[in-house]
Amino acid sequence: MQRFIFFLIISGSSFLSKANPYIEIKNSIPFIGKYSQSTVTHTRLGYKFDNNMYIEGGPMSHGKSYEAGYKFKKGNWTFKGKWEGSDSSQREKFRSKLETEIRYTFGE
Repeated sequence: MQRFIFFLIISGSSFLSKANPYIEIKNSIPFIGKYSQSTVTHTRLGYKFDNNMYIEGGPMSHGKSYEAGYKFKKGNWTFKGKWEGSDSSQREKFRSKLETEIRYTFGE
């Protein structure tokens, strides 16, 4: 998986001069019923490209996580999507998810 992320970064390196670097810290606390589960904190370094695509990755509480995605607006329509993966030392396997969101906004 690390080779895939490395490939994405290298293949996008010609666009890095047009990128906007950022750092992001995200904390999530999952709840089941009334009880919270263990907290997970992500610290990610990323690049947002001029074409509304981004890539980020970094350590989390129990492993590493990666994300790549896009967001485009066309008129009243907004299209968002992302792929996110995590490699946790508390699990045996790499987990990933793909999310897509299409939004229509009424009015201007």
